[in-house]
Amino acid sequence: MVKIQSVKMFKLVMPLSKPFITNIRSSTNLDSLIYQVVLEDGSNGYGESAENYKLTGESITDMIDYSEKAISTIKGMDADSALTSIVNAEHYHSAKYGIEMALVDAIARSNGESINSYLNIDEATRPLHNDTTISIMDEISTRNATSATIQAGYKCIKYKVKSGTDELNRVLSVADLLSDDISIRIDPNQAWSRQEAISNIGKLQDSGIKVDFIEQPVKVDDLDGMKEITRFSRIPIVADESVFGLDDAKKVIAERCADLINIKLIKCGGPIEAIRIANFAKEKGIGCLFGCTSEVNISLSMAACLSAGLSNVHFIDLDGLDYVDNTPFSGGIHTDNGLTYIPQAMGLGIDAETSSEYLNPIIG
Repeated sequence: MVKIQSVKMFKLVMPLSKPFITNIRSSTNLDSLIYQVVLEDGSNGYGESAENYKLTGESITDMIDYSEKAISTIKGMDADSALTSIVNAEHYHSAKYGIEMALVDAIARSNGESINSYLNIDEATRPLHNDTTISIMDEISTRNATSATIQAGYKCIKYKVKSGTDELNRVLSVADLLSDDISIRIDPNQAWSRQEAISNIGKLQDSGIKVDFIEQPVKVDDLDGMKEITRFSRIPIVADESVFGLDDAKKVIAERCADLINIKLIKCGGPIEAIRIANFAKEKGIGCLFGCTSEVNISLSMAACLSAGLSNVHFIDLDGLDYVDNTPFSGGIHTDNGLTYIPQAMGLGIDAETSSEYLNPIIG
């Protein structure tokens, strides 16, 4: 058993290449905590925890406080015991997933294994059909962004939407731009009422546009509304903000409140819980989508490895790299013409330029 030699933490602040605008938040910067776990055999592991206060209710200051306590607890422990300690932490915290990720990466590298081999899931050999997201914007900008996305080779396009008839018409206006091999995804981020959701879904079903799914149409706590909408809709309904961890997934699946579960590392707390959710959903005949928040290639590479290794993940929405340029990290996934490729590497295969102007040391 290899012991932890040190744990370093950095604050990552870098501008987005374009604004990210949804029903619940608007972002022009990416803010994350980056963790580097160094083992006594020289192995390095990297993890990332992004700030998304609107989703988690936890600020970067809250995340730093949690991380400092967690790091002081695991420093000097053997890596396997430290991972068990973090995985079994009693309470959810949005900073947890980055620390767990860094430990998994470090241990896999120390063992000379891929992430998927270490986690005992299928190897990540298949390329993934990724989407990219078009933010809330006016109709002309939406059509221009759609055309540019199609020219870039994407076959799946996700649209963030808010409430209102004009908003749905904005999305329907792109129908003439979409060929038969292009599908769209709709994400209201809880913006719709039950009645508005049913009305909008009816229009989408009659539009002739291929719609893969609709994410979280109503408020997170309106499970009765989710259930009613799921019964009505021929388009699959995804539970996103309604499902953080396994207990949430069990409730949503038991009550048939969705057709698909959106797994995100920031919500579930790390790769181990993500695997538990996917496996439980598979047992119950429910598929999964793997999503992300505004993140760089550390978290996105872990999410891609899990997506490729879990047969129950039918869709991915891992487009964070479309919103950042020149990150201080190399390696990990890359996307070309809408396909995401995962390198064959030990661990995540990530290296960091820790002297970058975007990385500010907090610990170590």
